[in-house]
Amino acid sequence: MGSNNRNKPCWCGSGIKYKKCHLIREQQAPLTRGDLEAHSKNQKSKKICSVKNLFPEECSGKIINAHTISKSGSLKEISENGHVMGAKPSLDSLIKRNGNLALERVGINKASTFTGFCSVHDKKIFSPLEDEQVTLSYKQLFLLAYRGFCRELFLKENNKGTANLMKESDRGQDRILQAMIQGYADTYDSGVDLALRDLGCIKEQMDSILISEDYTKINHCVFELNAPPKVLVSAMIAPVMDFQGNELQRLGLQDEVYEYIFFNCISYENKGCFVFSWMATNGKYCDKFIDSLLKFDNEQVSDALVRFCYSFSENTWASPSWWASLSEEAKNSIGRRLMHGTPMEVHPQDCLVDDGYRYKAMSISKREIRVSERT
Repeated sequence: MGSNNRNKPCWCGSGIKYKKCHLIREQQAPLTRGDLEAHSKNQKSKKICSVKNLFPEECSGKIINAHTISKSGSLKEISENGHVMGAKPSLDSLIKRNGNLALERVGINKASTFTGFCSVHDKKIFSPLEDEQVTLSYKQLFLLAYRGFCRELFLKENNKGTANLMKESDRGQDRILQAMIQGYADTYDSGVDLALRDLGCIKEQMDSILISEDYTKINHCVFELNAPPKVLVSAMIAPVMDFQGNELQRLGLQDEVYEYIFFNCISYENKGCFVFSWMATNGKYCDKFIDSLLKFDNEQVSDALVRFCYSFSENTWASPSWWASLSEEAKNSIGRRLMHGTPMEVHPQDCLVDDGYRYKAMSISKREIRVSERT
């Protein structure tokens, strides 16, 4: 753990003198549930408008609970008594379930929301999705990706606060455990910094597309559905494995520029679509990821998408009756997937490989790769 000289910088890397940082850390009171709840409350209190830097004069300043998945167009379609099934990664939920996540009923007013847009910009920017007929135009597909991306950036910025909390969680612990906790916190913090570096670059690219309306810079894989899907989602990931379990990108490398893919599933006019979107310049790994999915027939794709959503996004919402119709084994499989990517469990390399369960959440009628070309 390095030098214990009282006046030298602490071994933990905080930059603070050892005597004011870890000298008596094992004697300090451990974090309490109240500390964790205060942190959670502070995280939820963050409010920004994701496009204020682009249109400062238009910004209303009134930050709203913006839906990443349309409440009226999609969530209402699969809801029952105004509720859908989703995971709530809150402290109370984790304590109640001994550190595990599970699906529970959530009101559609709260499902998929984040405080990332002001009232004016949420209405103005996403009106083509909310107020116009869904034709799956390039503009509408871009806006689906943009809205989900803004939520991911919002959450990742919040993760910096979580990293700081983790560094404080060694209070009251012995020195060996302090070193382990600080090592884990440093790894987590470095990962957040790398992601924020990448997401900052993507934000510039996405903002440029938004302003110029040049949609030739983003590609899409569209699965059209002939009935409303039972599962909805809006998120973004850096794909690290494909649907056959092959490795793609290896995260955590400082000098690597990662590729990201956006994904959305929506319902409209008694049908729906599942869309993957990625920057046209990100073809090395995103193309391989999509190619591995397109090897499946439509029924296999439907099941693969359910596995994918529950393994990679907590912003996944389902029909209560669909959830109730699943076998206990299938529910347990999804429950295990909710833990993938959490501090308790990394993503297994084979997590997207067929698990034998038939979820019947989507009925695919058409698949299409849309590669924009300049005319």
